[in-house]
Amino acid sequence: MTNTITPLVHGLIIGKSAEDYNLFFEKVLEQDSFLPESIMTDFETGTIKSVKDILSNIFHKGYLFHFSQTVCRQVQSKGLTTKYNADEVFRLNVKQLIALAFAPLDQIITGFDLICDQFDYDADDLLEYFEKTCIETDRNKPQFDHRIWNIHDRVVATVPRPNNSVEGWHNAFADRVALSHPTIVKLGEKIRREQSKCQVDMTKILQSHDIKTKKACYRKLDEHITRLANSFDPTQLDQFLKNMAANITLW
Repeated sequence: MTNTITPLVHGLIIGKSAEDYNLFFEKVLEQDSFLPESIMTDFETGTIKSVKDILSNIFHKGYLFHFSQTVCRQVQSKGLTTKYNADEVFRLNVKQLIALAFAPLDQIITGFDLICDQFDYDADDLLEYFEKTCIETDRNKPQFDHRIWNIHDRVVATVPRPNNSVEGWHNAFADRVALSHPTIVKLGEKIRREQSKCQVDMTKILQSHDIKTKKACYRKLDEHITRLANSFDPTQLDQFLKNMAANITLW
């Protein structure tokens, strides 16, 4: 089997509550005793709660893309966009917050403290938000557990980080629909066509064919990130975060 990502189920959900996702997962799990080894989701509170309730024994990770976007939105909402664009040091420090996702789990708190020391006081609100949301300490139970947003183990194991693939598919499908608010009939037809394409792709995958090839620049980036993760040295944590941050693009 190749390391390929392809849609298997398309679901239309009427809301974003945990109850809405519970109904969706229950329907999926009814099909052929479907039981995944792991699941990756965005960082919607309803999604996370539903996975915990319905798929409590399944290995759960959040998309790096959505983790990054959470930080981006906070930079914007705290009025720090101009500083981010103009100040190279500040920009690198923000990216280091994302780079924590690539560090080993037992290095996250130490790494966060190192990063905090490098920010000016005008970033206090941003750091306070990040700590409250993502950093677990004796005094703080974060909204998102370290194990959800940290992907060090996946990088070391060379398991695909599917956020780019999922976002790429979503954008391509949106282009094929070509309407901002399609009718249910129009959307249903597009989904049926997409499913036909996915069935062809699955046949190729089962025959051990690669249905998509990454561009050389993305392959090299993945290889470089994997080398950095594999060569991690806890005595060089500060440099590791900077090196990894240099490979991150937020916008």
